[in-house]
Amino acid sequence: MVKKDNSYEENESVTWEKLQSEQFKNYRVVKRNLFFNVLTYVLIFLIEYWLAIQSGAEVLKADAFNNLSGVISTFLLIVGIHIASDEDETRLIGFPVSDQNELSNQKRVRLSRFRFETIFTLVTSILMIGIAVNIISGGIHALMNLKTQKIPNPIGIVGAGISVILILLIYIINYSSGKKTNSAALLASAQDSLGDILTSVGTAVSIFVMWKFGIRWVDSVASIIIGCFILYSGFKIFLKSSLNLADYFNPRKEEKYKKVILNNPQIKSVPGLTAHYNGSLVTVEAEVTVSGKMTVKESFILAEQIEETLKQECGVSDTKIIFYPNEI
Repeated sequence: MVKKDNSYEENESVTWEKLQSEQFKNYRVVKRNLFFNVLTYVLIFLIEYWLAIQSGAEVLKADAFNNLSGVISTFLLIVGIHIASDEDETRLIGFPVSDQNELSNQKRVRLSRFRFETIFTLVTSILMIGIAVNIISGGIHALMNLKTQKIPNPIGIVGAGISVILILLIYIINYSSGKKTNSAALLASAQDSLGDILTSVGTAVSIFVMWKFGIRWVDSVASIIIGCFILYSGFKIFLKSSLNLADYFNPRKEEKYKKVILNNPQIKSVPGLTAHYNGSLVTVEAEVTVSGKMTVKESFILAEQIEETLKQECGVSDTKIIFYPNEI
């Protein structure tokens, strides 16, 4: 409920500042986790690469470089989060924006920044697809040249085992924090880490089987299977990010929002409703019909009630309501 001694701009400004503050807090958590990811992946690369040289395991060396790519993809996500959390309202990645101080303009600039989280998540998915294609093609090539493959020293299993443990830790942290903050970047990073875990497990199994039984083709087949899994995960993230950037929204969720609005007895109908993703935030624009006798003040209070209801029941961050009279 709006206080009588406050103007609309003051109340909206307070609400918006609170929303931004919560989102910036989430971004700080995300960036802290991603920096931890970078340091851990660098450590994994150094351990695996050194043990690959000691054991002569080419598959472990390939896994080391696969994990090094995790550093690159995570760095891209950090860049996206940094842009999204930039508090400079006068420029957008170096380009000037409107110098109007209206709250609506400030919202537009900020929501544009939040979309960079999705943009860099999309870039990360493309990198995942590229890595997957490289792993699959490498596995096929190795499968066609089995005679050139050497039986590695089992010490390589230690490197792959360390990789599994450390990346599993990354996955657990990223997934739990991603769910808590609703961060597409952290959830994408967790999905990427899951592929890296399977890659390292496959590497360890391949080295063991090749060393124990002398079966050379296991390494190649395992690489192809793991590559296919990473490819699937990459396409899944790519599709979701692309749809978000294309302003697609699940129609079933939009119908749910309509039903929530219609639960208010003052609303006669909801002729139109569109929802949008802005990074991990959801915003809604709705057209509603009400009694033609409703005053401007009453419609304003009703709009505030609808916005609060959607926020509490559906997690919608910001709502814009357009009123039409039920009868003319």
